[in-house]
Amino acid sequence: MEHQNLVRKIFKEVILPGNCFHCGLCEGLTNNLFKMKESKNGPIPNLIRKPLHKDLKDLKKIFIACPGRGVPYNFLLSKGKAKNKNNIIGNYNSIFTASSNSKIIRQNGSSGGIVRTLLLEMIKKNVIDYVCVLNEKKNKILKFDTMITKSEFEIKKLSQSIYVTTPVLHKIKKLKKNKKYCFVGLPEHIAALRILKLKFPNEFSHIKFLIGIYAGTNMYPGAINSFLSANNIKNLNEVKKIDWRYGEWPGKLRIVTKDNKELTLKKFYYNYLIPFFISKNCLITPDLTSELSDISIGDAWSPKLEKKGFGYSVIISRSKYFDKLLGQLETNKKISLKKIRLIDCINMHAHMIEFKKIGSYLRLKFLKKMGPVPSYDLKPQNVSLRRQVIEKCIGSIISICSIKVINKIFLKLNPRFLGFVFEILRNVWKKISKSTKRSGLNKIKFSKVNNIRVEELK
Repeated sequence: MEHQNLVRKIFKEVILPGNCFHCGLCEGLTNNLFKMKESKNGPIPNLIRKPLHKDLKDLKKIFIACPGRGVPYNFLLSKGKAKNKNNIIGNYNSIFTASSNSKIIRQNGSSGGIVRTLLLEMIKKNVIDYVCVLNEKKNKILKFDTMITKSEFEIKKLSQSIYVTTPVLHKIKKLKKNKKYCFVGLPEHIAALRILKLKFPNEFSHIKFLIGIYAGTNMYPGAINSFLSANNIKNLNEVKKIDWRYGEWPGKLRIVTKDNKELTLKKFYYNYLIPFFISKNCLITPDLTSELSDISIGDAWSPKLEKKGFGYSVIISRSKYFDKLLGQLETNKKISLKKIRLIDCINMHAHMIEFKKIGSYLRLKFLKKMGPVPSYDLKPQNVSLRRQVIEKCIGSIISICSIKVINKIFLKLNPRFLGFVFEILRNVWKKISKSTKRSGLNKIKFSKVNNIRVEELK
């Protein structure tokens, strides 16, 4: 039976090999067939009943849109209308740095407060009826859900950056077809929705806009538990609040316990947990900037902006609507906006772009020897031997850190000390690899790859 075969393929190609992107699409498109279940490797789709023939249409949608099977970015980008074609950051119209002129919005945001500003303006203008965005459940630590709201108060109070694998697409079926929605998501969420909108335009026309967030590395839920343990906090029940980007940009991790003890750690110190808890999905995608979105937003990592002390965003506008909206917001003095060059945009995230565009290709090439991997329709040409050696070093570090004994020993050490050491090593590593990575990124050329993912969408 076709419906049973599709379920078997989803498990064989995506779930069992560890290629799941934790997006929630399986649950979101079916009627109580899948349920996202927490695991040490992030939320995974769990089959909660036998698939029936009536599930076939939904299963076909899941199978074709699942980011864990790969995303044919080059093919999908060719269907877009952005003026400037680019395989590094995706096609675009204009690129800016920006920040909200509202002190409250900027302080509540992770960087420049631009996402909140856009959502509030779209609701105010009745361009959309609701926004769909990830938020922390009230009074539930590390429990997140997709919030569907039009409330100005709720939008202003949204959670900041969330550095843990979390489903976003598990409520798609609850959206009303006679309403207009804007989705905010990571590259994998945006890619799945873009595929659905392309392949099934009438069924997903109510999802009007896709706002994509830059996503470099993400971590499994064990990261926070490990940090708590190192600070002699036994479990999450003792925690009252977690802020991922608290205070002045770039912010710091802040955890407040129920007895009002406050734990803080600089953002870049907190990154010491990445090698121990990095999620596999962010290692096997070439997309940092949410290339298939209508507009992409990330931190503007620039020495000049960082010295100013409050947050700035880098914005990649990919649609005429957002070109116009940004202009209106600037005219009305709701945001500060400055146009920048493509090279400036790339340099802000050069290491991470390279980590995705070249690194993911090398990692997938290795992982393919062990089983199914996601398929993409572009591959970098002539990757240098030195770059391949660097990738082997990165892979070795992650593999060593994932060993239980090593993991336990290191994570018992003082987090502030580990963060300090990690930042030093990070800076040294960036200097060592900078010339290789930058030269590889500047000279990079891509070859088209014809595969089943491209054929499925034609």
